[in-house]
Amino acid sequence: MPTFSPEAVATSAALNQQIDAGPVRELLYDAGGKYRWPRFRVNEVELEWRRWRIRRHLGAADDPPASIGLFEKLIVSGGGPAVSAMDFESAGIAPITDGYDEMFPQGPLVTKALQGRVVRAPGERDDEDYARLLAESTRRRDAYLSKLDNDSFWWHIDDFVSAETLRRCAAELDHLDPAAGMAFAGGPDPGWDVLHDALTSKSSNMYLGAGPTLVQIHEDPVLVADVSRRMGRAMYPTRCTYLRYRKGDFLGVHTDMPTCEVSLLFTVDGEAGPMRSYLDQATDTASSLGQWVVSEGQFPRGGKDFVYQPRECLALVGRATPHARLPQDDRAVIGAMFYSGLT
Repeated sequence: MPTFSPEAVATSAALNQQIDAGPVRELLYDAGGKYRWPRFRVNEVELEWRRWRIRRHLGAADDPPASIGLFEKLIVSGGGPAVSAMDFESAGIAPITDGYDEMFPQGPLVTKALQGRVVRAPGERDDEDYARLLAESTRRRDAYLSKLDNDSFWWHIDDFVSAETLRRCAAELDHLDPAAGMAFAGGPDPGWDVLHDALTSKSSNMYLGAGPTLVQIHEDPVLVADVSRRMGRAMYPTRCTYLRYRKGDFLGVHTDMPTCEVSLLFTVDGEAGPMRSYLDQATDTASSLGQWVVSEGQFPRGGKDFVYQPRECLALVGRATPHARLPQDDRAVIGAMFYSGLT
């Protein structure tokens, strides 16, 4: 009898999704409290905690990273149910022995959980070891792609935000200190990163963080339900930020990390240049993508250029699809919102 099945995961996910984590989130958000976690960390740890509970529920004996252990402790201390395993013997089902990657090939959402899966030691790894890690990364990417509908790597949303909402987004920019954001002007040479199962390339732009209006759009239940419907499974808001581009700034070709499985992008201010998406490469293997970008550089030829007006939105399955933003002819600010699946 198989020790793992998508049906078992779906059943366990449904049971664990019923647990209300709202009180724990309030504790972690509290600016005057003990923890004061940023919103994206709370989102990602909650999803990773639910994944850990799914595995425990199905019989895996994973030791959680400290952040997930804290989330579980707070759930239980607040009167929530403690994690428990199914009665496998009565059900005639063996506890799972499959690893994390088989169950969640899109990858861990918490850095320590990810580091526990693949240990990366640059300069201390021989060619044979790298080949092994690349093979594992390729297997995980193939498993993730098998979860997707090949016809749904992107979609376009007309009238995504109202003119008034766009004005409120623009007004928020006056209250975001660029120094509090994260400027990214470096990055590796183009290639495949076996740690993140992602294509990487040098980029130059600035992350400003988010204001209440962008967060409200990000968490809109109707929008989250639409993203979930298009992806064929429940999706959850993880991160959102305003991205500032100066003249000449760019994003080199890359695929997104697990916390940014799906991205929704819209222009807030200025004239944003095209987002180039290489849809023909979306189903390629890790090794072939690595060879492709080393050969082609930061802005490979081909691809489909998406240009969207301020009230329009591009949705892209960036975890699968290589994409880049060409060097900007003018300044611009983009609203970027990201979602990831629990399973």
